[in-house]
Amino acid sequence: MTRDWETDLNKFENFLRKIDIQRYAYLRQIKTVEQNLPKELLPLEIFYQHYWETTDFKDYDEVFKVYWSKKRSYIRKFKKKYFYGCKLQFVKEGFKARLYRIWMSILTQFHFQYLWNALFAEKLESTPELDMQGIDGVVELKGKKVGIQVKKVSYRREASDRRFTRRQQERADIIVEVPYLVIDEEELKSKLEDPRVRESTKDKCRKALEVFDENFIKFDNGFVIFRREYIERIYQTILEKIKTARRGDKITYEEILIW
Repeated sequence: MTRDWETDLNKFENFLRKIDIQRYAYLRQIKTVEQNLPKELLPLEIFYQHYWETTDFKDYDEVFKVYWSKKRSYIRKFKKKYFYGCKLQFVKEGFKARLYRIWMSILTQFHFQYLWNALFAEKLESTPELDMQGIDGVVELKGKKVGIQVKKVSYRREASDRRFTRRQQERADIIVEVPYLVIDEEELKSKLEDPRVRESTKDKCRKALEVFDENFIKFDNGFVIFRREYIERIYQTILEKIKTARRGDKITYEEILIW
């Protein structure tokens, strides 16, 4: 059955704009479960089931209940190893905070994917298995399999990870980093008004705000999504870059979003 990606995109965006982000603000301070999670404890298959494979968009509390129920036996083993003697409720709060960060990140990734598939004939394939290999989606363009990685960056510009692993090369010919700009608008505006801040720093702040407004939309609840025009430019940039790209190359985010 062919999906109506435009309809699914609209439904997903309506879901995103209604997330009560403030309700979960307290979870940002909880960082008790920071260990690398074993494969059995990753929530990817659950997130994909409810937000990508279907449009059964559950709120965070609902999807966490699904996760906690399905993973309970593995969680008990994890608790015994890392939190022996701690109450289960303490561990549960730690997991809820850890998974919330993953949830918010993967919702951003899914928005890119919904928007891409609504805009272009070449559809992205995205699965939990690909995700665990560090590839958010794969699409065939001009006879090449292009792996997509949605990368969060700030106006300070993080270093690009140029690694392209053997496992990734089994699924994609080239990798493209898609930059998702994360900024604190109030902080940047405050720097612009501060006479003690250097003019060179103010220039970076102005440019970051301009780039953000040009390429992203911030909902009233604080969730940030991609603009259609931005995805269309990314598509054209990839088509241009892959003309000379060789198998195993990585197109970094600096080549996609220049500022």
